[in-house]
Amino acid sequence: MIEYRYPEEKTVALFFAELLQDTVAMDILERGYITTSEEATHLSKFFWAMVDKSAQEPELPCEASSEYWLEKLYNSFGGYLFEKGYEQQWDDEIDNA
Repeated sequence: MIEYRYPEEKTVALFFAELLQDTVAMDILERGYITTSEEATHLSKFFWAMVDKSAQEPELPCEASSEYWLEKLYNSFGGYLFEKGYEQQWDDEIDNA
């Protein structure tokens, strides 16, 4: 399972998934885990799409800035993907960002 240090992380991630109309990301976030390398790549790309969208300064559903929550999600998503053996997919998308 994707482990979040703060419950607001999942709230923020789901907020961005809705904002981006990313149903695959919504499914992954609701389920709490990935099942394939393709989903690992999608989750990685979704993170960077959130970063891009945050530049528009959307009103988040919780306290603190997008930058603050994206830093937390970077650690949660990256740590999860590394733990599950999908570090290459994560690293590839960091390189592409």
